[in-house]
Amino acid sequence: MKSISVNRNDGFTLVELMIVVAIIGVLASVAIPSFVNYQLTSKRAEAFANLSAIAKAQKAYFAEFSDFIAVEPEPWFTSAVAATSTKRDSTPISAAFNVLGFEPDGDVFFDYDTATASDPLNGSCGTCTEGCFTSTAYGDLDGDGLFSILIYAHADAAGEVCTTGLAGSSGPWLPPSNAGARRTDEVARVLSADDF
Repeated sequence: MKSISVNRNDGFTLVELMIVVAIIGVLASVAIPSFVNYQLTSKRAEAFANLSAIAKAQKAYFAEFSDFIAVEPEPWFTSAVAATSTKRDSTPISAAFNVLGFEPDGDVFFDYDTATASDPLNGSCGTCTEGCFTSTAYGDLDGDGLFSILIYAHADAAGEVCTTGLAGSSGPWLPPSNAGARRTDEVARVLSADDF
């Protein structure tokens, strides 16, 4: 009886492996930047929530005491332009905003301040003499040395607003415009600062 020998090659050829590696490389070059941008956007949600809470606390304080409270940038890393892309202890923010009763929910990526007509910090309030405030969040989420800036501005009866308290980093900043009108009573991103 004759024996039949079967010649089998198990595995992949080098060309097949190189094609798979190339496909994975293309997918990674598209997916990784999108994933990083998604992470940064989710971190920015902290500023939206905290600025909304600060604005609510400011308005509640104004309803009782007819005044808004100015707060220096906290945790004060902003003055040295040294905000980092990592979370920081929120204790200084809680202490600074204690009068308003605002306390962040956990550690923070952003520094926060509030400029008022009675104390515009390093900014100015133009012709707004009372009834206006601007709360700002500053953070360097992507670590490029430029601040991502979000602003909540409450205008006075004439529509005048305060600028941000941050003088450095090409500031102070005004709330962004939408069709020529300043965006007030909402959290707005300053796209000309750092749009990651």
